[in-house]
Amino acid sequence: MDDAAAQLISRCLGGDQAAYEALYRSSAGRVAAYFARSGFDASRTDDLTQETFLRAFRFLGGFDADRGTFPAWLGTIARNVARRHWRRRAGADTFDPELADEMFPSPQRPDRAPEAREEFAAVGDCVESLDAELGRIVRLRYVRGLTTRGIAREAGMPEATVRSRLDDALKRLEGCLKRKGFLE
Repeated sequence: MDDAAAQLISRCLGGDQAAYEALYRSSAGRVAAYFARSGFDASRTDDLTQETFLRAFRFLGGFDADRGTFPAWLGTIARNVARRHWRRRAGADTFDPELADEMFPSPQRPDRAPEAREEFAAVGDCVESLDAELGRIVRLRYVRGLTTRGIAREAGMPEATVRSRLDDALKRLEGCLKRKGFLE
């Protein structure tokens, strides 16, 4: 774990509110993107992100840097939160844990690292091949973890347009990844 993260965690454990906020800001986008990719709608994604951080902050004293990184530990909490909510949800058979887990690769599966790097590179190439507006919308959603409403505010367009353009971008990304041999 890097020194900055270790210092933030130490400050959190000492009750420093600013450190909690900084730790949240540094990881919330990735956690939200994980939930969005897991199939949760925007409002549920926001709720689950909050739940993940509440759990993480409640048990922060149990984090052990010798056993893994903070993002991996946080990812485990997020996966558990997602699975619990999917089990309660009707139609839970649409949840693809392998697809969602790519957001937080398991440290217990080091054999996936080269494969994941290749897949991430292919996704990056495909995102770069999108026109500027679609690429921006994809980055706002999956890199910054913004909700549809947040993207609409950031991009200055109606939410319905964001949903439509995001759907179009995902279809184009799927086609690109099929051409590259990553999807069937």
